[in-house]
Amino acid sequence: DYSCMGYSVPAAIGAKFADRKRRVVCLAGDGAFLMTGLEMMTAAHHGLGVVFCVLRDRELAQIVQLQRTTLNRDTCGILHDYDLESICRGAKVDFLRLDADTEVEGVMRKAFALADAGRPVAVEVRIDYSQKTFFTKGIVKTNFLRLPMIDRVKKAWRAAGRHLGGKPAFVKE
Repeated sequence: DYSCMGYSVPAAIGAKFADRKRRVVCLAGDGAFLMTGLEMMTAAHHGLGVVFCVLRDRELAQIVQLQRTTLNRDTCGILHDYDLESICRGAKVDFLRLDADTEVEGVMRKAFALADAGRPVAVEVRIDYSQKTFFTKGIVKTNFLRLPMIDRVKKAWRAAGRHLGGKPAFVKE
């Protein structure tokens, strides 16, 4: 369900090793990137032109959105800021910043030019998840529908209670 945090960076490097002629683009949330991002040094060492897009929203977005949807609060999902540009400099990886939708074409053109020259590049992509994403809505619905009916009723009751400011008497938290 797209939740293997930290997998995309080494997977992208492996894909580039498998076929150096293909363009490889990695999408990693900023929290997932913290798990394996230093693997970019492997790409730099071997001259693998991978484009690492790091989605910067400063939270574990899918987890936080799920918590806010079901619990009406979030716990431990907000990330402290970190300097991706400095990490890239230390890893010998080029760095680009993408702050607005209007910059996508130009920034990605530069990223692909660097990658085509055998240089890994990280693109810091500013993301705003203040609204629930299509993905989060789908995950909540899919996982809810997988539950037995009695568990669906309990979860719906608990969520309704939390959103209305109280909690059902049978819920022990």
